[in-house]
Amino acid sequence: MKGSRPALGKSSPIFTAMSKRLVAEGCGRYKVGPGPVLGQADVESYEAWQRACGFTGSSAKWPPRRSTWDLLKVPKPASP
Repeated sequence: MKGSRPALGKSSPIFTAMSKRLVAEGCGRYKVGPGPVLGQADVESYEAWQRACGFTGSSAKWPPRRSTWDLLKVPKPASP
């Protein structure tokens, strides 16, 4: 995923789960949300989380790192 661009506008329950965890960790940058559609606030929030985990510069940018994703402990969404 290194260097990948965010899939802004894509919808998935995992984005809701991720954003709720980011808010719980104090890294939420949301004016509206969290919700299932990936938006710029999700990207900014995740980058804030990566900075909180000690990453700086380009290492703190989107996309999520495996190490920070694991630390965030995003629950798997329930299957329909």
